[in-house]
Amino acid sequence: MLYSPAARVAFAHYPKTAGCSMTEWFQRVFPEAAHVDPDNPHVPVRASLELLGLVAKPIQRPRLTRECLRVLRRIVPGMTARSEPCDVRIIGVVREPFEMLVSLYEYWRRYDFREEPAVGLIRTARTGTFRQFLELAVGERQLVNYHTHFDVGGPAWAGTRLLDFQSLEPALETVCAEFGIEAAAGLGCLNAAPRRRDVGGYLAEAGGLVFEVRSYFRWYYEEATRIMIRGRQLQLLRAA
Repeated sequence: MLYSPAARVAFAHYPKTAGCSMTEWFQRVFPEAAHVDPDNPHVPVRASLELLGLVAKPIQRPRLTRECLRVLRRIVPGMTARSEPCDVRIIGVVREPFEMLVSLYEYWRRYDFREEPAVGLIRTARTGTFRQFLELAVGERQLVNYHTHFDVGGPAWAGTRLLDFQSLEPALETVCAEFGIEAAAGLGCLNAAPRRRDVGGYLAEAGGLVFEVRSYFRWYYEEATRIMIRGRQLQLLRAA
């Protein structure tokens, strides 16, 4: 996550959702902004807020009987308390999941790593088939989904705005107006994937794993498409 402490605004970068263009824009608008983890721009929202010290790590609750829990609640009042809200405003981008997975697969296949990556999912993308990649990414849940990455319902959720990848620039302009950010969108087209074979070919190769994609990214299809900002009208995100 890229964070501006002066403005208390952050950009949460999910892979292959115009992250390079958004990062360039964010650093231009907020020159003091820095990545929470310089070695990993894709740290999920909750972990980023914890690293920044803006929210506390959740209490690890032991498995206890109901009677023990009742006693502990009396002597440790904060044990069952929900985490306090966080006033950081977060901008993110979401993209149709299957299209995102195709783009991620192609990107990892062609990327010129200095050293071959040790991460199994990336190695599979580089040497295996798209179906094998999907089996790990969504079948074995090795790629975090949108719901988890953006910490839906978490402490900063009330101030989170998710932009529609397909109408990114007008959506960004809408959020800038809401957040009081005096900057034109001015997004470039960085790190765009080259022209690829028809997505229909990937759908055919995926076969029944298409249903795994829809299941694992269920929140996107059922909720995000209703609340993400497309730029035509302001849609405030609210916790369910």
